[in-house]
Amino acid sequence: MKVVLQEEFRRIVKDELARQGMSQRELARRMGVANPMVNQYLTGKICPGLDVVEKFFNALHISLQIGPQEVQQTVESVK
Repeated sequence: MKVVLQEEFRRIVKDELARQGMSQRELARRMGVANPMVNQYLTGKICPGLDVVEKFFNALHISLQIGPQEVQQTVESVK
């Protein structure tokens, strides 16, 4: 399940960067971290914790909502 969530996180962030026309460098600036750190998360070299996911989503101005339905869908897709 961890891998599925990490892949979904990367997909959401990359899609949102493209939609907003934002660079990883600008995202890193908004998050207050170095650009290589953002790249490591987006390439899967580092697995983000929920606190890091929240920082990404806040910087992109998107809401983080995880409810029972999303968790159930993720669990079923792993089976």
